[in-house]
Amino acid sequence: MPAPVPVSQVLSELIALKGLSRVQGDQRLTNAWKQAAGEKIAGQTTVMGIKNRVVQVGVENSALLNELNSFHKKSLLTKLQQEYGKQDVRDMKFRLKSKTNK
Repeated sequence: MPAPVPVSQVLSELIALKGLSRVQGDQRLTNAWKQAAGEKIAGQTTVMGIKNRVVQVGVENSALLNELNSFHKKSLLTKLQQEYGKQDVRDMKFRLKSKTNK
């Protein structure tokens, strides 16, 4: 007979198996982005995900993409690190969203 497994371990494995932790993490990141970016910028952007602690943000048009990269990246990164966690975010990349990625 196998040894009993702690309920916490079983629940952790189930959550990982179902992908629920990723969904919750994605929502947390999206909410942190909305807080950091503000209503105007968040309305024209979409968090595409995070990989190697780099947040990927899709931007609706090239003018905004250029503005974010040139003038707002540093302040947005600082605000996002405050909202989401400095240990979780080290950088952000802005990418132009194509019409098919909406």
